[in-house]
Amino acid sequence: MTLHGNCLFVSDAHFRTPPDKASEERELKLVHLLKNQKDKLQHLFLLGDIFDYWFEYRDVVPKGYVTLFSCLKELHSQGVQIHYFTGNHDMWVEDYFTQTFGAIVYREARMLTINGHRCFVGHGDGLGGKQRKYLLIKRIFNNRFNWWLYGLLHPRQSFAIARFCSRISRNSHNDSMLHFHGEDEFQVQFARELLQTTDVEYFIFAHRHVPTCYELAPGHLFFNTGDWLDNFSYISFASKDTEPVLNEKVM
Repeated sequence: MTLHGNCLFVSDAHFRTPPDKASEERELKLVHLLKNQKDKLQHLFLLGDIFDYWFEYRDVVPKGYVTLFSCLKELHSQGVQIHYFTGNHDMWVEDYFTQTFGAIVYREARMLTINGHRCFVGHGDGLGGKQRKYLLIKRIFNNRFNWWLYGLLHPRQSFAIARFCSRISRNSHNDSMLHFHGEDEFQVQFARELLQTTDVEYFIFAHRHVPTCYELAPGHLFFNTGDWLDNFSYISFASKDTEPVLNEKVM
């Protein structure tokens, strides 16, 4: 896929269902950013985990997010193309964003040519073959039959289970996960492996919550969007720029 124009990449907002005060404040900050960018934006990339949990029933979607959804609707009506890469917290996105906001939904990282540059873009979880336990769990969750079974639960039950699992996941994080570890990062190791066979100028990932711009080699950069949870960071890639730009601590 070849894309042209000003692009914005944001991820890992982990908006809660139902929203609490902190989640609502983060949502307002993101909407403020998007509205400031709307007149010069052609592509908005949502790189996953925008929601702490998302599940679409046939006739029910998570409540809340009216401010964000109103903004996305406005962007869509102005011709902004929304690209939604599912993450590990919102892997159960189906057709709501496509039907409502014209979004293109991607379930895997993929190669894109953006403003004439070869970019490999995705949420960034489970890359490479070393995360076998994680990949097994993800495969189970992504199985369509298991997806259907989970959908038989009443929304109150399914959302309660999801909130419990998210809380356990957050509590399992330690301080070392808050820092970038260079060549020890699994995303960096994946990028280096891919570079052996494929010419990629820019890798743009999310998931790690650590805003990063890291040179792999001359002309080859690794980016991580960071998050919209603590860092309020994002990546912009204007058509006039020669490379993406990491924007940190945007308030």
